[in-house]
Amino acid sequence: MKKIISIISILIVGFAYGQTTVKKSCISTSGGSHINGNVSLTYTVGEVAIQEKTQGNIQLSEGFITPDIYTTTGIEAYGELYGIQIYPNPVQTDLQIKLPAYQTFEIYLFDLNGKKITGTQTDKTIYSLNLTDLPASIYMLIIVDRNYKQYKSFKINKL
Repeated sequence: MKKIISIISILIVGFAYGQTTVKKSCISTSGGSHINGNVSLTYTVGEVAIQEKTQGNIQLSEGFITPDIYTTTGIEAYGELYGIQIYPNPVQTDLQIKLPAYQTFEIYLFDLNGKKITGTQTDKTIYSLNLTDLPASIYMLIIVDRNYKQYKSFKINKL
C-alpha cells in the first residue's frame, strides 16, 4: 500500500511540474538555428510564438514583441494629433489644411516612393498647400506638433 501511495505521489508531483512548464512549438515551412559561443538562436519562417531573452547586454525579441522605440533608437514615440481637417480630397490645385489655433505645426508632403516633396512650418489656423505642379498621384501628408509630441498622416489623392 505504501508503494502505491508513493508511486501516486511521485506521479502527481511529476504531472504538476509538467503542467507548469510551457514548451514552445510551431509548424513551419522553413527555419534554422545558429550558435555563437554560448548564445543559441533558433528561428522559423512564419513563427507565431512570442518570447524575449536577455543575456548580458543582448536582448532578443521574437514574434511581435519590440522594446520601447525610445529605448532602442532615442526617438520619442508620438501620439495621434486630433482636430485637423483637410479639403478638398481629391485635390486638383490647392489643398486647404485647417489646424488648431495657437500651435506651431510642421507640414510635410511625401510621394509614394517616400521622397519629401515639401516641408514647412506654420502657426496659421488655415494653411494652403499648392499642388498644381505635381503630377496626378497619391501623396502622404504628415502634420507634426513637436511641442505636444503628436502627429497625423493623411493620404492625398491629386487629380
